[in-house]
Amino acid sequence: MLSTPTSRQVGSPRALLTMLHLTDSALPTGGFSHSLGLESYLQRDLVNSPETFSRWMYAYIRQASYNDALVAKLTAEAVDQPHEEAARELKLLDALAHTTLVPRQIRDANASMGMRMCKIIAVAVPDHPLIEWYTQAVQDGHAYGCPALAHGLALSAVGLDTEMVVRSYLMQTTASLTQNAIRGIPIGQNAGQEALVGSYPVIEDAVAATMEHGYLDLGAAAPGLEIA
Repeated sequence: MLSTPTSRQVGSPRALLTMLHLTDSALPTGGFSHSLGLESYLQRDLVNSPETFSRWMYAYIRQASYNDALVAKLTAEAVDQPHEEAARELKLLDALAHTTLVPRQIRDANASMGMRMCKIIAVAVPDHPLIEWYTQAVQDGHAYGCPALAHGLALSAVGLDTEMVVRSYLMQTTASLTQNAIRGIPIGQNAGQEALVGSYPVIEDAVAATMEHGYLDLGAAAPGLEIA
């Protein structure tokens, strides 16, 4: 017997394919070049095994509900507004996403990956006015560039609901971090897959938390990750 469709399901084949495209661990966003603090933990020998990596990554996922995942959520909500209002809100969100990242290295990495992500979504979702506006603003230096904003913009533009936008962004981040650990620690492919599966309930908890957060929550972070 077929299950009754819920709001968590993808609305169309195009939305599903775009989500799979943007969550592919092979997506060339430049994430492998930026460890997002993991390298510092490796150098200090605090992350040196599948177990320590999993603990580190699950903490990263939880704190994402106050920054990147929240940016994706707020972006998805903004897309439903008329174009001019949506553009103003996305410009503000882009600035907040950049300035609430305290470490310069993370700001630079975020902008670099954001610029790359804009190029990807312009190809994946062509001829969408807001995507064209944002990618041009980043290219012209009028916006910083934020991968979470670009992710949320593309997937909400093809009809993915807000909760799935957040979930897919967290899964993409988790897959990227795991690929870094497989190669950088290294933990091996099997351990990497186990870490990914173990992340599922952590992602669900982070999604639920993100859906409760708003602009006033944006920018809260774990001090250890900021220092690293």
